[in-house]
Amino acid sequence: MPSTTSTAPLATLRTAIVEALYPTSANILPDVCEGLGLAPGTRNEAMSSKRTYVMSRLNKLSPEDTVRIARRILVEQGGDYRLEEAADRFAEASSRVASDLVRRHIGRALNQFDLCGELDVLDLIREHFPIDLRPGKYGVMTTMAEDLQRHFIRNCDMDNEEVLDAVGAYDCSQRRFFAFLEAIVHPRTRGEAEQQAIVDALNPILGRDGFALIQKSKVSGYPVFTVQEVGTAYEAPADAVISEALAAFDEASVHAAWTKALERRATHPEGAITSARTLLETVCKHIIEDAGGTYGEKDELPKLYRTAAEHLNLAPDQHTEEVFKAILGNCQSVVNSLASIRNKLSDAHGRGRRAARPLPRHAELAVNLAGTMATFLVSTWRARQDAKP
Repeated sequence: MPSTTSTAPLATLRTAIVEALYPTSANILPDVCEGLGLAPGTRNEAMSSKRTYVMSRLNKLSPEDTVRIARRILVEQGGDYRLEEAADRFAEASSRVASDLVRRHIGRALNQFDLCGELDVLDLIREHFPIDLRPGKYGVMTTMAEDLQRHFIRNCDMDNEEVLDAVGAYDCSQRRFFAFLEAIVHPRTRGEAEQQAIVDALNPILGRDGFALIQKSKVSGYPVFTVQEVGTAYEAPADAVISEALAAFDEASVHAAWTKALERRATHPEGAITSARTLLETVCKHIIEDAGGTYGEKDELPKLYRTAAEHLNLAPDQHTEEVFKAILGNCQSVVNSLASIRNKLSDAHGRGRRAARPLPRHAELAVNLAGTMATFLVSTWRARQDAKP
């Protein structure tokens, strides 16, 4: 959840600015500070205590002016990891954040992949973390870069999860952590198939805190993913109700199809629409089989639904009341439309140059409709089973 106060991050930011300016000679510190926008002072005051000189002026500034000075120092003096982190953490203090638990689960999920793909491991990590300046953990007077060279690259006795812990990925700013994830799935790092595999593995974890890796652009035709806030796309109240019903009906295939559809709903709309149809087809086939019926291997979703509906006494022509005929007819129309949208917008077929591309809201509609219809079928089937002597 977003932080409700920024007092501690602001104090940390001010301290980081003080330390960034501390190497400046006391003779010129007043001029440097005044040039940054701090109140003027004397050299004697700076000579007495450089830290006190800077901090006393920072304490009189608004948070916005403090951030402005931090950013200016970063531009004018080059990279300063501590100051950069403090500025980022202050900016993130009132925003949605990914928890330490989610970060560690991401590290664990990355164990199944080559962390840096086609790039040099140390070069990629070095772009985001100061491994040449940070002391190592496994040797005397070694740097983190030397530790990684020995234990991760040469001897292979560290996994990806441990590497991320060692370099500080689990407690760094969120901007830095997300930038590292984006670099891991960048097309310069690995091929498109592995990009998507990592995105599919990480998005269910990121989604717990309302984030997802989403394709926002392309480089030479290859997808480029960025971490975006997706709100509560993974937390809809109906999701849990549907999940419980489908898991009780069939954990292995039905619930698995529903979970896959949920995972892709906000991040991979085309795949989510495909999974939504697969969910309904699977439910219909299970019900037909359990009822002792048969279906053809080439039967499409509309026909499968009609067959399952007949076994459940849900076909419109099995009722005489007009209101029931209308409702059940509309259910059939929803299923037919889901089959149609899958053919038009999913990733199950090739498409032309001008083909429409589904957006997350389209996928959300398709997945939610499929989940609702699947739950309706399952609930009806279970009610009929329970009613038997």
